[in-house]
Amino acid sequence: MIMLITSLDKYIKVRKGAIHVGAHEGEERHWYRKMGFSPVIWFEPSKSVYERLVKNLENFPDQIPYNRGVHDTLEVAKLYIASNDGQSSSLLPLGTHAKHHPDVKYVSTEKVELVRLDKIFSFIKVDDFNFLNIDVQGVELNVIRSAGDYIKYFDYIYTEVNTEYVYEGCSLLSEIDEYLKRYDFIRVKTHMTKAGWGAAFYKKYQNG
Repeated sequence: MIMLITSLDKYIKVRKGAIHVGAHEGEERHWYRKMGFSPVIWFEPSKSVYERLVKNLENFPDQIPYNRGVHDTLEVAKLYIASNDGQSSSLLPLGTHAKHHPDVKYVSTEKVELVRLDKIFSFIKVDDFNFLNIDVQGVELNVIRSAGDYIKYFDYIYTEVNTEYVYEGCSLLSEIDEYLKRYDFIRVKTHMTKAGWGAAFYKKYQNG
């Protein structure tokens, strides 16, 4: 999914690497290159979508895909595959999404493998990354928690958010605000749709 908030230049002062959880086909690959983020690590759990991601990144040698999802407690899970080319695919059943977007259905399921971000940082240098992008349809807080205290190394977090239960039991914007506040993040930009979902951008307040 293309980012709902793109006018981030005035907020982003330091550009290192980026980690993108919920890659889909890597639609934001050109944006990362334009913004100067390098390297970029992508996580996409669906095998069929991952194949398309790999192809789209062929001309982006500093952008590396992994066929894994990210979660704080699960290692293996059932991914519900959505009819809109997988853009609404989630680990969670549909909630109010079914009301707001009745044309979108789950059409199949896929067994996927998941990993914690703090495990990833055992073999990549966390200091090389300062931007985290999360697009995971309802389990955003699980992704953030999976980083453990490594989350403090990031300067910027861009994430899909929900103000209602778009997916059953999904993370809510208020919960993400509360959790990230512990690590000195403040929400500086928000874009919400009428369907109860949107995007939020957080930055460390020490960075001005």
